[in-house]
Amino acid sequence: MITRTKMIPAVLAASALTAALSVTTAGPALASGGSCASGYNFLDSYKLTNNVENEIGGYLSLYYNPSTGKNCAITRAKAAWDGKASQIYVSLSDGDAHIVRDPSLSSNANYHYYAGPVYLALKNKCAYIHGSLHYGGDVYYTRVDTGVHCG
Repeated sequence: MITRTKMIPAVLAASALTAALSVTTAGPALASGGSCASGYNFLDSYKLTNNVENEIGGYLSLYYNPSTGKNCAITRAKAAWDGKASQIYVSLSDGDAHIVRDPSLSSNANYHYYAGPVYLALKNKCAYIHGSLHYGGDVYYTRVDTGVHCG
């Protein structure tokens, strides 16, 4: 038989455990890669710039999941251009035959906030990335001509 004096510490312990679990699970979810699926760690961010003024219009972010060996990429317009940029695009490739794009080549989608996430298994390979967007008559794109985060 459980008495009230035994029940109160048990209820308090269960409440404390629940609170602790909710706090510890919030941290990894925030650090896991934003819009990529759970378990993705941020690797790097690449500027999207125009040719004329080298102005930054957004970023392509690259993530990696060590347990699956997959990379994830997302292209985002800078916050001031959310909803105003157009034709936002992201691609991720192994530099050979495997490439994933958002939007796909056959799509008529016109993104105004971000493109992606796109996923590709690149364990022990280089990630070849490309991101672009249009704003104010200019095209902004990544200037990464070689594979990144190889291995």
